Amino acid sequence: MLPKKLLLALTVLSLALGTTRPGFAAETALATTPSPAAAPVAKPSKYADAVAKLAAAPAPAPGGILMIGSSIFRKWTTAAQDLAPLPVTNRAFGGSRTADQLQFFDQLVPSSQAALVVWYCGSNDVNSKKKPAEVLQNTQDWIARTRAALPNVRIVLLSVIRAPQKHEDGYLPQVDDINKRLRALAADAPDLTYVDVNPSLETATGEPLPDCYVADKLHMSPEGYQRISSVLLPVLKAQWKAPATAAATP
Repeated sequence: MLPKKLLLALTVLSLALGTTRPGFAAETALATTPSPAAAPVAKPSKYADAVAKLAAAPAPAPGGILMIGSSIFRKWTTAAQDLAPLPVTNRAFGGSRTADQLQFFDQLVPSSQAALVVWYCGSNDVNSKKKPAEVLQNTQDWIARTRAALPNVRIVLLSVIRAPQKHEDGYLPQVDDINKRLRALAADAPDLTYVDVNPSLETATGEPLPDCYVADKLHMSPEGYQRISSVLLPVLKAQWKAPATAAATP
C-alpha cells in the first residue's frame, strides 16, 4: 500500500497532466459553451394573401382615387357605386393597423398612380391599445411615403369612427385624441384634408345611431355607408381633378 504523502503527490500530478494535455482546453470549452441559438424566423403576415390579391388585380387608370385602410373601407363593397361617377379603387384590407399599412405600402399605393388617396385607419390601433401619438406618427410616415411615391397627390384623412363598440369598451378618449391630431395635421398642410364623418353617424348629443352599424357594433350597415358617402362625396368632388387627357376626351 502506498504511503499517504506519495498517493497525494501522484493525484496532484495526475490532475496537472490532465488539464494541460493537448486539446483539453478546447474540449472543456466545447463542453461548457452553449451552442448559439438559431436566428428567429419571422412569421409571415396574416394579411399577406389579402394584399397579394389586391396587388395582383388590374391596375387602375392613372389619376384616379385610391381608398386605403382597414375593414371600414374593405367592407364598403358598394363604394364605387356610392361615390360614382368618381373613379374609385378600393385597396383596403380588413383588420389592419397603421403599422400594417406601412408594411404593405409598396405593394398597394405606388402602383395605384392615384391623384387622390382616401385614408381610413386607426380604429384597430385603438382596439390594440396603441397610443394616439404612435398612431399619428405612423400616419405621418405613411403620408410622407405617399407624397414621395405619388407626386402632386392630395390626401383625404377620415376621422376614426366613434362606433358603439368604442363607447362600450371605453375607447372614446383615444378615438377623440387621434381625431384631434388628424385635424391639426391637415390644418397645417395644403395637400391634406380632414373629414369628420362622425356627426352624420350620431345624434345631436353624440350618441351613435344604431341603424348605422351591424351586429358587432363596429362595422357599418348600408345606412351607415350611405351617411358616410353623403359627407365624403362632396369633398372628393372638390379635391379630385380629372387628368388632363381624360378631361380633353369628348
